[in-house]
Amino acid sequence: MPLRKLCSCLLGAALATCVLTTGCQPQSNSGQTSAQPAPNETVIYNKWEVATNRPHKDLAQRPQAEQKEYQDWRQKNPNVH
Repeated sequence: MPLRKLCSCLLGAALATCVLTTGCQPQSNSGQTSAQPAPNETVIYNKWEVATNRPHKDLAQRPQAEQKEYQDWRQKNPNVH
């Protein structure tokens, strides 16, 4: 009987630990969005690279002029899927 109570206590402690250590994502009050692009935006960016015959490179790694060129292209082609 004491072993059964010990097992029950250990199981309860394990479950409580899981619940207590699994937190919610912290909320940011700064109003900033994530630096990661939306998944569909990545697809659209890749289409821009193909359409303009550019080798694949992360947008953040491109010169400012090319980043602006992409943004301009993106605004002119809002329905690209």
